[in-house]
Amino acid sequence: MTPDLFEVNFDGLVGPTHHFGGLGVGNLASQTHGGQVAKPRAAAIQGIEKIRRCVALGARQAFLPPQRKPSLTMLRRLGFRGNASELLKQAADTDPHLLSAVWSASSMWAANAATVSEGSSSADGKTHLTIANLSSSLHRSIEPAQTLRLFRSVFAEASFVIHRPLPSSVPLRDEGAANHMRLTDSTGTRGIDLFVYGSHESNGATSHRFFARQGIEASRAVARLHGLNPANTFFLLQHPEAINAGAFHNDVVATSHRHVWLHHEKAYLDASETIASIENRFFEMTGEALIRHEISDSELPLSDAIKCYLFNGQLLSRDHDSSMTLLCPEQVRETPLAMQVIETTLKKTGPLRGCEFVELRESMNNGGGPACLRLRVPMSPQQWDALPESLKWSDETANDLCEVFERLYPETLAIADLANVEWIKASEAAVNAIERILGLSLGWNLASSDDPV
Repeated sequence: MTPDLFEVNFDGLVGPTHHFGGLGVGNLASQTHGGQVAKPRAAAIQGIEKIRRCVALGARQAFLPPQRKPSLTMLRRLGFRGNASELLKQAADTDPHLLSAVWSASSMWAANAATVSEGSSSADGKTHLTIANLSSSLHRSIEPAQTLRLFRSVFAEASFVIHRPLPSSVPLRDEGAANHMRLTDSTGTRGIDLFVYGSHESNGATSHRFFARQGIEASRAVARLHGLNPANTFFLLQHPEAINAGAFHNDVVATSHRHVWLHHEKAYLDASETIASIENRFFEMTGEALIRHEISDSELPLSDAIKCYLFNGQLLSRDHDSSMTLLCPEQVRETPLAMQVIETTLKKTGPLRGCEFVELRESMNNGGGPACLRLRVPMSPQQWDALPESLKWSDETANDLCEVFERLYPETLAIADLANVEWIKASEAAVNAIERILGLSLGWNLASSDDPV
């Protein structure tokens, strides 16, 4: 039997300007590999193969195109003058970090595109999406304008409400669904929302080594905008130790699917009472016990969890099947303690029937794993049917996309290459071809694509 709601993964396609700029705030993998030579073509194909594995495991999948880069508008707003070639040269000569930022392909990590609440949770019965402002990072703060336009096109059906990003400010910094989870019964219609934040402006709780990228004021604002019932909405403070160790988002140390919640012991700070309330409320609403696995630091040290991205794996299930498969990056298989957790804890005490592994080394080296690449959108059968077929997974579409990657994506890309104006034409040609395959006509260009929203 098909559930009343099912989860659709909208995966962000890797863009032709994928490179290692070391731009991620508090992201150890991003910073470690900064300046190395990237492989955009291989990265894009790896992303497609990840989606293919998800489909084979029963997931519904759709595509999101890469954004148009570089952001020439940003360079002009920051005081550079001249034509495109002159803009790139000035940035390269004076601030290579800024040059990298305006070329960044980070929209591939669609988990940061928005926060999503489905209709059974919202006061008006509609599915709400709030575009993340991503104001913690210069390179990501360029994205929301294009994301807003894209989502207004993709989620045009009347049962969706698309909210503009929150105002950009320190208290309202918002990084999207990477800091939000929904726990539900088997129908997907009864459940609770969990928001995870990294700092609380009123009590001063914050990390010291790295800047916390989600504020509680932002999480509370999104919950209000979506009309969520306060009784079914919970807020958890991310553990400073996790942030300091490189867990810049909750989805680096926690994951969930339906009634299953996996998290590291140091994912949350002083959370025992809140977690107990979550478990009690879940049972009251659904009549089902919440299956929660807390992995201790002795089982899997925080540093290993962040390095291998076990918790950034995707829990996947078929519509009619209560068992689940965990799709992990290959780095998990290379981490003995992580494999031991899978075998001795997850498989023996929960619905996990197995674990599969996928090669995502290009994305992982830039700081994003399997779950980072997708935005989960709960959809009704009617909403799914209304989604354009051109955006849904098919082998034919995947093959067409890979043909574009092989033909138009560079095999390698270094930061020094980004000063070459010829990359602008090459990048635009690749994104144009992808949009044609996906049936999108977004009507923007590099001169206006990132205007303030």
